Amino acid sequence: MTIEYDGSAFVGWQRQPNGLSVQEAVEDALSGHLGEKITVTASGRTDAGVHALGQVISFSTCSHMPLKGIRHGTQALLPEAVAILDAREVDPSFDARRSARLRWYRFFLLNRDVRPAVGARYVTHIRGPLDMALMEQAARILTGEHDFRAFRASTCEATRTRLTLHPPRITWGSDGIIILDFRCRSFLQNMVRILAGAMVACAQRRLTLDELRTMLETGVRHHQATTLPPNGLFLYRVYYEEEEET
Repeated sequence: MTIEYDGSAFVGWQRQPNGLSVQEAVEDALSGHLGEKITVTASGRTDAGVHALGQVISFSTCSHMPLKGIRHGTQALLPEAVAILDAREVDPSFDARRSARLRWYRFFLLNRDVRPAVGARYVTHIRGPLDMALMEQAARILTGEHDFRAFRASTCEATRTRLTLHPPRITWGSDGIIILDFRCRSFLQNMVRILAGAMVACAQRRLTLDELRTMLETGVRHHQATTLPPNGLFLYRVYYEEEEET
């Protein structure tokens, strides 16, 4: 299944004891509709407050119900903040996480002095002027194969931190909207939010380009490379072998 969700009211994707997760909502709805215990695997774990427009999940079921019936019946049991966009049958070897070859996150920033009164759940507010050229240079420094251990949460347990980041794309829109696109086969915990925070810090001249390079070289995170709030971040799309990148 491909699902979208507003992550504002959830504690994140993964089940947790401190509140409702997206995983719990989806598994409970599937289990209730299909009459069996369903456990799903997701393409990636989003943080609390992070949204998804293209989260992919996989699961096995003994049901012979048509896909349309599974989709519509499950949707009726889901919270309004979660929607099933697509459902299809796949080979039993398919795994939404392990089979993914590219993950695409999109970050919406609002660069203006006044905080947003409308749509605040879906943009991260950035005050003060930004140097467009410096942000573009920071993106180029981050591009390619690097050890990104300086760009992860302190609670991240990943053992593989050397990753290949596609060139981050920056779209400067109207009314102060900036869109940052990050694509990589996999991401570390909080990695996208820290990458974006470092790029913004460079554009605000709080972090130099040399200090950004030092983070990559040493694996030590600079205090100005802050973790941006999650509300503007979306898991936008996940690619698998048969799909072409756009």
